[in-house]
Amino acid sequence: MQPERGDVVRSIDPFKVGNDRQRPWLIVNNESHPFADEQYVAVAISTKEYDDSLTLESGVWKIGGVPRDSFVSPWAVHSPRIEDIVAWQGRVSDEFVDRVVSELETYLR
Repeated sequence: MQPERGDVVRSIDPFKVGNDRQRPWLIVNNESHPFADEQYVAVAISTKEYDDSLTLESGVWKIGGVPRDSFVSPWAVHSPRIEDIVAWQGRVSDEFVDRVVSELETYLR
């Protein structure tokens, strides 16, 4: 499996403790990433909604989905490696990814 921008994948969450350390992540990097076939820039998907969360509504999914109401946390960034990805869950629209990246940029400028 070679994830692409817009894919939702399951990977270890480095911020969780305990046995259940996986979570879904939205891949947001583009092809300019220096290690694009080995490592990714991803943001967390959670079932908990925060003020700045972006809702993963059914209309943003091109294919796949999540079993519960879920939200993207654009400030929760992770860089999973290809070997850390355990499953592919689907793909969201380019427009939604662009919106997530725009929100992420507000925390970096």
